[in-house]
Amino acid sequence: MPWKEATLEELAKSVGANVSEVREKQRLIAMIVRIRKAQEFSQAGLAKKIGVSQVRIAQIESGVGTAKISFDVLFNILVALGYDYRVVTTKAA
Repeated sequence: MPWKEATLEELAKSVGANVSEVREKQRLIAMIVRIRKAQEFSQAGLAKKIGVSQVRIAQIESGVGTAKISFDVLFNILVALGYDYRVVTTKAA
C-alpha cells in the first residue's frame, strides 16, 4: 500500500511509534509551517536561522519520518520562530 493511502495508525505501527506521539508531532509541524509562513520566512531562511539545511526543513514540514523527529527539534524550531512552549499533562479520563 502506498504511504499516502495508509492511515496514521498504520504508519505509526509500521515504524513502531506511538500514535498519540505522532499526532502531537504532526500538530507541532503544522504549527511551525503556519508560523513560518506568517512570519514570511522561507524554508531556507528558517534553516539558516537554526543551522540546518533547507532540505531538512522540507523533510520536517512534509512529515517524512515524523516518528523519528524528536520533540526537542520541534520545540527548538518554535523557539527560533519566537515562541515559548510548555508541556502540560492531564489525567486521562
